[in-house]
Amino acid sequence: MPRRPLSAALAAEVVMADGGLSTLLEAAGVRPAGPMWTGEGLATRPEAVGAAHEAALAAGARVVLTAGYQISRRGAVASGRPEGVADRLLVEANRVALAACSRRRRAGWVAASIGPFGAALADRSEYRGGYAATDDELRIFHRERLKVLAEAQHDPSTRVDLWWCETFPEGREIEGLADELLVTVGTLDADSAPELVVTMTVVADGRVPTGEPVDEALGPMLAADPNTPGGPVAVGVNCCAPGHVAPALQRLARATPLPLVAKPNLGG
Repeated sequence: MPRRPLSAALAAEVVMADGGLSTLLEAAGVRPAGPMWTGEGLATRPEAVGAAHEAALAAGARVVLTAGYQISRRGAVASGRPEGVADRLLVEANRVALAACSRRRRAGWVAASIGPFGAALADRSEYRGGYAATDDELRIFHRERLKVLAEAQHDPSTRVDLWWCETFPEGREIEGLADELLVTVGTLDADSAPELVVTMTVVADGRVPTGEPVDEALGPMLAADPNTPGGPVAVGVNCCAPGHVAPALQRLARATPLPLVAKPNLGG
């Protein structure tokens, strides 16, 4: 585990995160599918997930994201499992990633990957936004998972360095997420509270799929104090076409002094 927080490292250097976990799993013969995507691999082939994390570290990654992105109670039920399986897998995702770092003896940061509501729908809604869900439904969805992850922070074997909220497509969901993070992280003490990173998916001209400029969509996060629990230490974009990164980061650079994250995909 690193000796200093990610925020301190970002003040002095560029830090490389891992690539797509599903790509590494596919290369190993594990086909992420179903309502929990890479979470399915965690349920059936946890050793392959651990090996994928180790491969990312061997390639130079210093931040490893867990397989928790698409794990949810809703997804567990849709895949024929009890709701409680999702809670267990969220915690296990932390444990597997932490163990991979330990085996590689690499000083890196482990981040619990937290996906948007659309990822749990398993219909690519995270790339469109505009959910039919109410504001309350979105908040409850995130509250349930954040509570599980917060409880995991009390156990050193499942305590991660970061909560990495990624692929969010709309400002409405970000607003609710910001409130839930503020409350949940505020329940943790200084030793167990994770740092936060928040990224959105973007389309052309630095806008999120619902049409808002990314800096406006991230407004509730940018307004939070990064020096207090619940405020992000970095913001940015992910899972977007490489050509859409620069316009989005230019907008964000004008709106915030926070370090910026660029994590595009192959072009989708």
